Amino acid sequence: MIIIADSGSTNTNWIISDNRAGLEKVKTEGLNPNFSSPDHISSAVKEKILPLANNSDKVKIYFYGSGCSGTYLCNRVKEAIRKIFSKAYIEVKSDLLGAARALLGRNEGIACILGTGSNSCLYDGKEIIANIPPLGFILGDEGGGAYLGKRLLSDYLKGIMPSDVSELFSSKYHTHKDLVIEKVYRGEFPNKYIASFVVFIKDNISKPYCSALVEDAFGDFINRNIKFYERYDILNISFTGSIAWHFEDILRKVMKSYGLNTGEIIKEPTDKIMEFHLSQ
Repeated sequence: MIIIADSGSTNTNWIISDNRAGLEKVKTEGLNPNFSSPDHISSAVKEKILPLANNSDKVKIYFYGSGCSGTYLCNRVKEAIRKIFSKAYIEVKSDLLGAARALLGRNEGIACILGTGSNSCLYDGKEIIANIPPLGFILGDEGGGAYLGKRLLSDYLKGIMPSDVSELFSSKYHTHKDLVIEKVYRGEFPNKYIASFVVFIKDNISKPYCSALVEDAFGDFINRNIKFYERYDILNISFTGSIAWHFEDILRKVMKSYGLNTGEIIKEPTDKIMEFHLSQ
């Protein structure tokens, strides 16, 4: 039995392959070791994943997660899972490597994540060989949901947003400066809160303001990340994540305007990660 997990800031997508029972899929909350305690991770695995293992004593678990960088954090996740699957083979890697394996398989190229946050890497067909640090939603994450939401909220509160869009936003959210400040600077998971406003951009993408906002964000992602990889102008560049998926047309348009080669754009990498491991 093979169990794959792709864990972002918001959700963790699991897929389980058993030759006798086919594929099963389940979704849990994001299990980032920077924010989720080992006990919390163990509890989620016990509640949602263990019942699907069918008492199999031969289990391989490949966990690809946001925040899984460095030995300490990867071991933190591994040991939390091992409390539930004590005899399993467990491998914990970054969500970025999972994205690269899903998008590029064994081919070289540039793999990108555009979800709540953003990330990218140069991949040689086996490993990540270069990574421009994303730096999170405060210092970076260009092109991601929190980046878009941050700009949207700022424009609204500063009165920069066009009046017709501002009226739509006000009627939908009934929010105000003090509440936003409280949520962003003193609330839990401010990146998720800010990114939640992307649905407004999507619903109003026909408005020139909203489409320009997305175009600018993708341009920033290219200029501050992709352009710093060797041979970025000749390699295939592929994307995964909800932002890339929902705004695919704009993303392809912006990439074309920079003369870049756009490869695959997929919403979630889990299925293709499973294909990668099944082919081993």
